[in-house]
Amino acid sequence: MSKEQTTVVASIVDQMKLIILKYREFIVYGIVGVLTTAVSWLAAYVLKLFFNDQIAWQNVAINTLSWVAAIAFAYPANRQFVFESKNHNILRECTEFVGSRIATGVMEVAMMSLTVNVLNINFWVSKLLVSVVVIIANYVLSKLVVFKAR
Repeated sequence: MSKEQTTVVASIVDQMKLIILKYREFIVYGIVGVLTTAVSWLAAYVLKLFFNDQIAWQNVAINTLSWVAAIAFAYPANRQFVFESKNHNILRECTEFVGSRIATGVMEVAMMSLTVNVLNINFWVSKLLVSVVVIIANYVLSKLVVFKAR
């Protein structure tokens, strides 16, 4: 490789490092989000193995328990890797995290009902749009309420 090519590659690497450092929180939030979704789906899969298909309330139980598993993973992952929280009052912080996720969960149900049942938007289009709103709301609540510097 010529000296000019080496300089160009080094410059690109330096620019990539700057971008990663600048957007580290968003990048890590996205990675943690994907992993949280994987935990939720894996928990649902495992729980489905233990439920009898004849039980009418099983989907509610599976979804609720997989949601709990996802939050149990998401809180410490967000605390440590995304927001790098140093707050010593972990119980309060965790309670705020769970409360914010309950709030966005209720918001998700309401928005899905509104978009699908009232506005007659396709279910999957609504699910995609509502999911984006919920992800943004979860980030904002985490940043401004849960993991804010005290």
